[in-house]
Amino acid sequence: MTEIQQKAERLLTLHHTGKLLILPNIWDVLGAKLLQQQGFEAIATASAAVAFSNGYNDGQEIDFDEVLTLVEKICISTPLPITVDLEKGYAETNDELSENIKKLISSGAVGINFEDSMPGKNELLSIDQQCEKIAVIRKTAEKLGVHLVINARTDVFIPGRFNGNKVEEAIVRENNYRNAGADCFYPILCSSQDLTEMLPKIELPVNVIATKDTLPMTELEKIGVARLSLGPALLRTALTKMMEVVISLKNNSGYELFTNDSILTSSEIVKMIKS
Repeated sequence: MTEIQQKAERLLTLHHTGKLLILPNIWDVLGAKLLQQQGFEAIATASAAVAFSNGYNDGQEIDFDEVLTLVEKICISTPLPITVDLEKGYAETNDELSENIKKLISSGAVGINFEDSMPGKNELLSIDQQCEKIAVIRKTAEKLGVHLVINARTDVFIPGRFNGNKVEEAIVRENNYRNAGADCFYPILCSSQDLTEMLPKIELPVNVIATKDTLPMTELEKIGVARLSLGPALLRTALTKMMEVVISLKNNSGYELFTNDSILTSSEIVKMIKS
């Protein structure tokens, strides 16, 4: 088994241990090295964080080649399995989608998030359309001998995307996405109540995003959630701290925010990079 096949199998296994797989999504090599140093077992990117940090809005505004370059750098930097937020695939056709999956696997990534919103519109792709795309992804990866871990995200719970019984629609989509080849199901922004209602009726490992209303991690693990994502929360937190520092400087408030003993030193960062 090749190294990339081993990483893919490792990432898949991490969804079935009974322990919550925690993925504080990052956007660069330094973030990946931080997570590696702190003992995380896998690394995930966040499309919004990748886009924002490179001067773009989220929603596939960044060029896919830029994403690939970044992903390859991250994959080279760490032995951990990497899963990439691929949004809607950066593709207009299924042929383009297949080519992008080939390029992504060649970069070293072994997992993806793949969402079911319609590109450029505030609505969802039909179940059949999304299942066809998931099947294309699975078939393409299989031809390369890699079990790419497909985290099928549904945007049913995003306001304005679906009018109807959201829980029932999510359950139907999970069933179909699983049959099409998905490995994990991500009902992003579903409430805790909706989550507990869905879980007994869903077979795939479930991914949730951390918000102020999300159940505590111990409770998520107890009820059977497999994976926890942060989305762009790490970037937002880091940028908030940077704003505090520059506003302090602008207001002549001194240097304490970035010179106190709790701040990482350059030597500590170099040690992290070299690990």
